[in-house]
Amino acid sequence: MQVRVNKFRKVYTSLTGNNNVAVEKTSFALEYGECFALLGVNGAGKSTTFKSLTYDIIPTSGELTINGLDVRRNFATVRKQIGYCP
Repeated sequence: MQVRVNKFRKVYTSLTGNNNVAVEKTSFALEYGECFALLGVNGAGKSTTFKSLTYDIIPTSGELTINGLDVRRNFATVRKQIGYCP
């Protein structure tokens, strides 16, 4: 399985209209068989990144692909290829 995240950005807008940037320009790639850890302090955007890869939240911008399929456009197919336990 290949996972690619390129210039991922997620912005949350509050009820008052303020923008809160959760993730800014994050990029990484994983090839089949690789193991990795996403480390960071509380509020660094780790959960937001994984929730975007599993389409629990919609990315603001950037490219997120799994096995070459865009998560946003092909999630019905992508979801059959992944497992995620938060």
